[in-house]
Parts: sequence; structure tokens; C-alpha cells
Amino acid sequence: MDRTQRLSRILRRYASGLFWLCLLVLIFSPGMVFLDGFTLDTANHLLRLLDVDGFRFTVSHVGWLLRTLIWALIATSLITAVLSLGALIRLLHQFEQGTAFSLESVQLVRFLGWVQIATAPIGLLMLWGLAAVTKALTTQVIRPWKYAGSSSLDGLFFGGVVLLIAYVLEEGCRLKSEQELVI
Repeated sequence: MDRTQRLSRILRRYASGLFWLCLLVLIFSPGMVFLDGFTLDTANHLLRLLDVDGFRFTVSHVGWLLRTLIWALIATSLITAVLSLGALIRLLHQFEQGTAFSLESVQLVRFLGWVQIATAPIGLLMLWGLAAVTKALTTQVIRPWKYAGSSSLDGLFFGGVVLLIAYVLEEGCRLKSEQELVI
């Protein structure tokens, strides 16, 4: 076993642990929003990330609307993580076996790219939801669009790069099959 295969094995085991942890948290995520202070802390953390100055949610704001939004944000993030880690584990398993240039590898990398691209509009919708919930609960208007625009463009860019890598991997797979036919 060479160095690359050992590294793939270590990364695959680490990704498997993260996969199961994310799946477990996803299963318990509907109940997490009812833990004392979890929803409030998460919502205020989002406001700090968006650089909203002078405004924080209080205990009186925590209700079904805020809990639903926080649960949707957490569930979306965890579903993305579970899908990405599942594909990554299968991809690392192929690298470990030494079959990196295969059609299944191309499909897995392409899947990773599309998951990344799909998170961009979902992130925009979630931040729009945060702005709507904030206005409904507190009559305060927040504008997270500067942050939302840059993070969505980042997601689209990295998803496009991963799709480009899938195309290059597909071309490498085609060249490998042609080489095997020549011999």
C-alpha cells in the first residue's frame, strides 16, 4: 500500500466519523430547537455573522417561527454535509483501491459539484427567511444581502470548479480506456 492509499484510508475513516456524527445530529435536530437557549443563541450568532449591530433576539422572540427557521437552517446544513460526506467516502474508497479513473468516480465528483451549486440558492432563501422572521418578530429590518450575495457566488464558483474537475476526470477516464484498447 503506497502513501496515497494510506492517506485515503485515514481520510475515509475521518470522513466516516463525521458522516455518522452529522447523521445523528440531523436525526435529533427537530428536538434541538427546544433545548433551553439553543434557538436564541443560534439566531443571535447568525446576526453577529451578518454584522447586524445593536440588535439581538431576546427570550420573548423565541416562538414557532424562529424555531422553524433555525431548524430549517440546521437541517439544510446537515443534509448538505451528509450528502457531501457520503460521496466523499465512496470517492476516497475508490482512491484507496487504486481505481480513481472510473465512471463512478466521475459521477461522484459531479454529484459533489451539483450539491455545492444547489446550496447557493438555498442559502439565499434561508437568509431571506431570516430577514422576514426578524421583521415579523421585531419590526426591525435587516439587510443580509451583501453577505448572501458573496456566499452564494462562492458556492457557485466552487461548485463550478468541482464540475470542471469532474470533466477533466472524465477525459482522463476516456484516455485511460483508449490506452487499454491500444495495448
